[in-house]
Amino acid sequence: MSAVRKPQKSSSEVKVLTIPKSSASRVPATNRKPAVSQKSADKANAVDLVVSSSDLAVVPRLAASKPASRVNAKPLDMDEIIEEVAHAIATTQDHYKCIMFTDLESSTEYKRSMGHTKGYMRNRLFCDICERAVERYSGQVVKKLGDGVLIVFERAIDAVMASMLIKSSLSNERKKLKKIVGPMNFRIGITCGYVKEIPGKEQDFIGHAMDKGARIESQALRNQILIDEIVYGLIHTKLRDYSGDILIGAPKNMTLKGVGVSTLYEVSPKQMGLESSLGSRMKKMFQ
Repeated sequence: MSAVRKPQKSSSEVKVLTIPKSSASRVPATNRKPAVSQKSADKANAVDLVVSSSDLAVVPRLAASKPASRVNAKPLDMDEIIEEVAHAIATTQDHYKCIMFTDLESSTEYKRSMGHTKGYMRNRLFCDICERAVERYSGQVVKKLGDGVLIVFERAIDAVMASMLIKSSLSNERKKLKKIVGPMNFRIGITCGYVKEIPGKEQDFIGHAMDKGARIESQALRNQILIDEIVYGLIHTKLRDYSGDILIGAPKNMTLKGVGVSTLYEVSPKQMGLESSLGSRMKKMFQ
């Protein structure tokens, strides 16, 4: 009767040893555990090694030996922050401004299909055209929004005239611009109201009128300029002086998100017609 030998257990056991960093380069010749000569004070300076007793292979464990950073448990001084904000608001004056938001259509899709460089060139051309136009009517560029511009004016009629200069300039050079960067369609929204200047190195404003201007712009059709009832009330007495230049559409009540119902009017250079008219839209389709 033949005896069956039981398989011997492999001596190639894998152990995880924690040793001081100073000893990491020296691995014992035997598989005995290294003596622990230091206690918890040295554990922060220790590293974990994966040791195979058969060939003494040493592999560093891919983990940080100690946390890279610790959360600062000291709370923020909320009273100090509140006091500073309250002081800034109390000492900042309100300003009555006419606000214009401009936006270049389909800038995100254009950059995705044509690339970052051409997308930047298209945005830059549009923003510079807007900036040059508003300079003629004493407008102030508050900030460039990537694919649009935020502008403030002292007079409503200046904002309307600047917006129509933007529209006519883009229309007159449509073919030239299209060869360079493709179609440059836009939307413009204009309102007036009290705003508060935000303290800082760069001028900026905050207020209900700023939010409303952005909402009006978002409601505009392609290549359309929209003004609200506030702007209309300020410029309608000037229409006789500009009757040969400005065309104003019929009032239309629209619900603006977060703002409420507002009466909006389309304005356009008289020779270009209104974007809201069917004839104008059909004409644009075949250009």
